Amino acid sequence: MAIQDSIHLEGRINAHRRLLVELISVVAAIPAAREALLAMARDNETVFDHEEDPGIEPDAAFAAQQIADDEIRAILEAAMARLETRT
Repeated sequence: MAIQDSIHLEGRINAHRRLLVELISVVAAIPAAREALLAMARDNETVFDHEEDPGIEPDAAFAAQQIADDEIRAILEAAMARLETRT
């Protein structure tokens, strides 16, 4: 991938993330939605312990899922922080 393509892609991803944080912060103002979002931030979709055996070295699927969980949690935390600044 050319550097220009990489920069373009990164800019688009950042824009999507900012928009998503803003939208989630607006939705989180609804009490029932806020509880669901907070539960989502607490939950973890990554497999633990005996649920799956990743072997000695977890494969890329486990790493990708952990990265996704971390990003979801970061987006939800940013949205909640933005909501707190409004109230």
